Amino acid sequence: MTTKDYVYLGLFALASLVCYCHGFYAGVSRTARIYDALLKDEREADDSLRIAGEETAPEVAPMHCRNAFPAFPGREVRSDFGNN
Repeated sequence: MTTKDYVYLGLFALASLVCYCHGFYAGVSRTARIYDALLKDEREADDSLRIAGEETAPEVAPMHCRNAFPAFPGREVRSDFGNN
């Protein structure tokens, strides 16, 4: 291999490392935002209990799932899917 091949191989390795680190950091920051929001809600709920002086736990609201579909829809899917 020539020097040019080693330069291109090094550039390819560097670009791969940058893309990997960018994806890893995006995942870490997204996870941190999700858990920070959950922990913030818990802290606010705990603070409201302490301020109000209530001994009972607050009611937990059901979590909303994005794109949640019913397990068994009430209607059938009717279509012509062609020859499979």
